[in-house]
Amino acid sequence: MSRRILFVFLAATALLGLAAGCAPLKPASPSMFYGNCITPPGPDPCGSDMNICQQFDNVISQKYATAGACRTACNQVYNHLYFQGYDMQDCGYMLDRGSDLCDQECLRQYPAQK
Repeated sequence: MSRRILFVFLAATALLGLAAGCAPLKPASPSMFYGNCITPPGPDPCGSDMNICQQFDNVISQKYATAGACRTACNQVYNHLYFQGYDMQDCGYMLDRGSDLCDQECLRQYPAQK
């Protein structure tokens, strides 16, 4: 009898853990977003990373009707910075990083509309 109770307890605990893992991620604060953006996973040869991340931070600080509109704004910032030549200044990875984080944040802020 005690094995059955232990099994039920473990199964219930596993189900609760799975349910908690499926909860939507909370939006990041602007300072958390900015901090994640300017902290690259490796060497940082880009001298404009703070400016790049600030541009993407400005996007996620605005309110949009949908996640799609927010993601479009992220893409517009990426394109604007790319055509200003930041990719040629050893900052291409920062453009990609900022754009990816911006896109993820849009999906966190507007989870119902993808």
